[in-house]
Amino acid sequence: MEPQQEIHIKEKIWKHLGQYLTFNINHVSHLFVRKINRELGQTGLSIQIEQFPILFLVRYSADEPLSQQDIANLLQKDKSAIQRSIRTLERDGYIRIVSDDVDRRRNLIHLTPAGKFAVDKIADLAAVINQDVTSKLTQEESETLMKLLQKVASTIEF
Repeated sequence: MEPQQEIHIKEKIWKHLGQYLTFNINHVSHLFVRKINRELGQTGLSIQIEQFPILFLVRYSADEPLSQQDIANLLQKDKSAIQRSIRTLERDGYIRIVSDDVDRRRNLIHLTPAGKFAVDKIADLAAVINQDVTSKLTQEESETLMKLLQKVASTIEF
């Protein structure tokens, strides 16, 4: 496809889809994911941002280890998708899967030292990207954006 033709198609798409909040939110989300995954690749960590919520939950679940089912419920994700991510994170050395002493059918997820390091590194990276984006907004715009996103999320949640 010629570059000029590609630009024309993108303009047509934006003319029609750009009026929808869902399209715009999805587009911005996709841009954030691409940017963070690109930055993660440069750090040498073998993690995708999609796996970060699992690591974050396990890291900050206080003293209570979480099971795979707990993580799926908290993230409102399909258990099989969570299980695939957990297996990948285990393979890459970020977590350990341990059978529960009380219920052997239940697997508890623990962070390894590499997992703790990765959570801290990703949190730092996300903070830098957040600062980069919000520095282009006024304080009021940034606060309004956060409030609006929270309001939209609470409207959609069920």
